[in-house]
Amino acid sequence: MSSIKSISDGLKLDDDQVAWIQPWLSKFGAWVYSGRIEKRQSSIIAEFMATVERRDYPEREMCNDDDGMLIAKVVDKIYHIDRIAFTLLLLRYAFGSSDRAIARYYHHIVKPRQMIRRNRTVEYRKPSMSTCRREIEDIISSAEYLIYPHLKDAFKKREKEWKSKNNSKNVLTSLSQ
Repeated sequence: MSSIKSISDGLKLDDDQVAWIQPWLSKFGAWVYSGRIEKRQSSIIAEFMATVERRDYPEREMCNDDDGMLIAKVVDKIYHIDRIAFTLLLLRYAFGSSDRAIARYYHHIVKPRQMIRRNRTVEYRKPSMSTCRREIEDIISSAEYLIYPHLKDAFKKREKEWKSKNNSKNVLTSLSQ
């Protein structure tokens, strides 16, 4: 085993976290794909959606508009960090693209770079499709890792605000009686 680790080795969610975030991102992707997101609401995602061709999919479960806007604010942060990661997330969750299709896209856009071959020689070349598949898996899981705490906090904050709003209504109605 090599003692050298990939940069993203530590950026993995545990199974419970993955089970929580992936359904939310899938619902968000269906919501984005449905066209319910408008340019005035989230220009980054709407701008990307305008550049790609829509395909027909069977009806997917969508989040409501409030959840969609909340998730969009969090996912927009990825756009400012890494546009490729943002694009790969949308390909997976909004368009439902397979890992192989995403790897094909990534292979098309990736530029040649220095790579270490099996015989330990350094060569300047474009990564293979299998390397691209491994890299997109790392990129997407790293993006999910970055999104998770912010999304969890956003949902908690909204829940807290909703509870305090309802409690203040209850206090006002109890005073009027």
